[in-house]
Amino acid sequence: TEHTNTMDDVNDNDGSDNNGSSSRIAEQAMKVAKAAVVSSSSSSSAGGSGEQHPQRLDIHTLKKYVQYCRAKCAPRLSKQASEVLSSAYVKIRDDVRKKDGGNGAGNNNAVPITVRQLEALVRISESLAKMRLAPEATTDDVAEALRLFRVSTMAASNADAQSVQSNIVAAASGNSGEDVQRIEAFLRSRIAVQSVVSRKRIVEEAAAQGYDFYGVARAIAVMVMRGEVQEKSQGRLLKRII
Repeated sequence: TEHTNTMDDVNDNDGSDNNGSSSRIAEQAMKVAKAAVVSSSSSSSAGGSGEQHPQRLDIHTLKKYVQYCRAKCAPRLSKQASEVLSSAYVKIRDDVRKKDGGNGAGNNNAVPITVRQLEALVRISESLAKMRLAPEATTDDVAEALRLFRVSTMAASNADAQSVQSNIVAAASGNSGEDVQRIEAFLRSRIAVQSVVSRKRIVEEAAAQGYDFYGVARAIAVMVMRGEVQEKSQGRLLKRII
């Protein structure tokens, strides 16, 4: 069949001319993928008669294709995609602030986003375009990257929230929202933006000022969930992000 011939051509092209071979492998791999899509669509429209299965790439060919993508394709966000991602970043941060109520008390359903996560979204969008050997990442790539971000970050946020509730919030039930706000203000005064400090030292300084241990732990957890503070070295260090 045509698929078999195509795969044979791919395997035959694994010669000494690395650049030419890689180019031909990538071209043939894309043909196989497109042919598989057409075959699958035709099978569906025919009501499943004459059942056909999409051609799958063998591991060797897939590795060659990935190598070619890495070496030859370096897509960048298109202007429209950049604007969409920028708007989404601002909107997510605004939504987090609104859900927090602007009082620093935190909200378990809020999805925090930092500059580092924005950079990750750019890389994911560009990687999606690279898989297609596209010169630019489109708005569709950005939309998929944002979907992945929301799903993964929300899951992590919910898991963190459950841990905080079981280990900290219950023990700190005596701390009011105003207490937590005062502790957060103290932490901000002691941790400069982009600086890294010892958690133990900060907790000791807070205790010396009369702040409750569990209240301090809760305030740190809330700031971490909002993306304002980042934990490092398994929680032994704290870095102020914003």
